[in-house]
Amino acid sequence: MTPIITALVPVFGVIFLGWVLRRSNLLPETSWGPISRLAYLGLSPALLFSSVAFADLSEIELGGFMAAAMLGFVAMAALTLALKPVLRVPDPTFTSLFQATSRWNGLLILAIAIALFGAEGEVLVALVMVASIPLVNMECVAVLSVWGTGAAPQWRSILYRILTNPLILGSAAGGVVNLANIPVPTMLADTIALTGQAALPLILLAVGAGLNFTAMRARPRLLGLSVFVKLMIGPLVFYGIGRAFGIEGIPLTVLLLTGASPGAASAYVLAQQLGGDAPYSAGDITASALFCFITIPFWLWLLG
Repeated sequence: MTPIITALVPVFGVIFLGWVLRRSNLLPETSWGPISRLAYLGLSPALLFSSVAFADLSEIELGGFMAAAMLGFVAMAALTLALKPVLRVPDPTFTSLFQATSRWNGLLILAIAIALFGAEGEVLVALVMVASIPLVNMECVAVLSVWGTGAAPQWRSILYRILTNPLILGSAAGGVVNLANIPVPTMLADTIALTGQAALPLILLAVGAGLNFTAMRARPRLLGLSVFVKLMIGPLVFYGIGRAFGIEGIPLTVLLLTGASPGAASAYVLAQQLGGDAPYSAGDITASALFCFITIPFWLWLLG
């Protein structure tokens, strides 16, 4: 347990620092949005490019690992849809519940995987991210198109935004460089790597700054259900599928972390745009981030 705590405390410590900084008024309240966008869309693509481009993929059994990860996301979506008939909640609220249990904060898990497993954890999470972003977004948009109250989604525009997501482009470019053995000049590689190194601290600070405890008052019982499904059932789903595929060691623990991830801030944005329950999404993002401080160490201790 001590190595787990040693690896996780710095990650959670930076998140806590972000919460403190936002409430200290050291920076204007309006600055955190641009900081978050810079970290996610400006710096993270460089981090993912470096992770994938220079990784030794020959020693990783990617086929079963990637299949298990994608099946995990599909299973969580199916589980949540199966709950709809027994949940007496408005349809827009159900769409936000679906997002709460289906989305994951890949960059937070990337930081944890790097702290625990170094380069191997980094590349495994990066690969799951590039494959899961289109899948999860299409799932969530489909559910919002059926039960949301917003205008019908423009699928061509949505598909374009997904495929041009900077995180996908950075990972895909890294994959092309890796698989095609394209040489990258040392100075350029070092510049990209240095840019990427700035991403994770800013992301963790932004996660902490985004914690909104007031938002947790929205539908507290349903919030408890979504957090329980995400943080307690999700890890078991991903871990069980991984074991069924014969995956062991670090890849299996990365699957466990993927399932144990808190929700993503993008759920709130999509709920606003397509007629979900945005206040409930805001509460879930905070609640899942808060309780994952307990559940992630627990799952790593129990099954990692």
